[in-house]
Amino acid sequence: MNLQLSLRASGLVTALGYNAPSTLAALRAGISGVRTQAWADLEGGEPYRCARVDLPQRWGGVALLADLLSPAIHECLQGGGAGGLAEIPLLVGVSHPSRPGRAAQIEAQLLAAVAERLETRLHPDSRTFAAGQAGCAQALAHARELIAGGRASHVLVAGVDSYIDRETLRAYDRQRRLLCTGNSNGFLPGEAGAAVLVSSHVAGAAEPYVASGGQAVEAAIIESNSPLRGQGLAQAVRQALSSAGATMGDMAFRLSDLSGEHYKFKEALLVAMRLDRGERAQPLPMWHPIEHLGEVGAAILPCLLAWAGHAMREGYAPGVRALCHVGSDTGERAALVVRAA
Repeated sequence: MNLQLSLRASGLVTALGYNAPSTLAALRAGISGVRTQAWADLEGGEPYRCARVDLPQRWGGVALLADLLSPAIHECLQGGGAGGLAEIPLLVGVSHPSRPGRAAQIEAQLLAAVAERLETRLHPDSRTFAAGQAGCAQALAHARELIAGGRASHVLVAGVDSYIDRETLRAYDRQRRLLCTGNSNGFLPGEAGAAVLVSSHVAGAAEPYVASGGQAVEAAIIESNSPLRGQGLAQAVRQALSSAGATMGDMAFRLSDLSGEHYKFKEALLVAMRLDRGERAQPLPMWHPIEHLGEVGAAILPCLLAWAGHAMREGYAPGVRALCHVGSDTGERAALVVRAA
C-alpha cells in the first residue's frame, strides 16, 4: 500500500534563520547564508566559504548536532499541534558512518541528547537512519509503516548534519571536493537541523502531501571510476512517478540536493533526458537550496519538503506537483512526489 503522508508542519535551523519562516523567506528571496570561515584551504590559504549557523554557544560532535536539531523539532511540534515526542516517533537521518570527521557516537547518543534538551522522553519507536542525504527518505518509508500499522498517527521525520569541522573540511579539501582556491568543481560546506511532521493524508485535507516515493542504489558513486549513467536515480524517480500515477511531464518543478559538484548536475541531467521526453511550454524549474544553505547532508530532504510545502501553501509554486530527489555519496538514491492539496 502506498500511504500518502500529509506535511503537517516543519521546523528549520539553518545559516539563513533559526526557524522555518525566516529560512524559507530567505530561500524564496535568493539570499545566501554562505560566509568565510577562519580555517584556510590547503592550496591557496584562502578562508573556506561555509554556511555556518551562529549558535549562542558552539560545541562539537553530538552536542552540536543536538543543538541544531532540537529547536527544529520543537518548532515542528508547536506548529503541528499533535502532541509531544512521548506520543510521536522521532526518526532522524544522520551522516553515513564513512563520512570524514563524523562524530563516533551519533547513533548511541543523539536521541538522548535531543530528549535532554527538550526535557521529554521519546516514543519507543524513535531511531536514527545513518544514510546521509537519503537517510530521511528511509525514515519516511518507515514512517509509512508505523502509521499504516497503527503504531502512530503522526511521525516526526528529521535530519541533522554539519560539514563545518576541521577534520571534515581537510578531508574533502584533499579529495578536491570543496569549492575553494583552484577548484570550481566542489560544494560549499553547511550545517542544519530540519524536521517535518507527517500523518496519513485524508482526501480533501488542506495540507500538501507526499504522494509517493522511490529508492534505489547507484553503483557509479562519486568516488568510483565507473562511468555515471544516472541509473540509480532514474530508477528511484521512475518508482516515485509510477506509484503516484504520474509522469515527468506532470511535474511542475523539481527540488534537489545539487551542491555545485558536476557529478550531481550530470546525474540530474541524465535523469531528465531519460524521463522528461515530452514537449513543455516552459522548462522544468530546478530548486536547489544548497546554493544558499551550503551542503547540509542528512538535513536536506526535510528542508526540500518544507520548501515545497511552503511554496504550495503560499501560492508561489510553479504548479501543484513537485519532484524531490536526493543522493548519498555511498550510492543511496531517493525520490518523492509532492502534491498540493
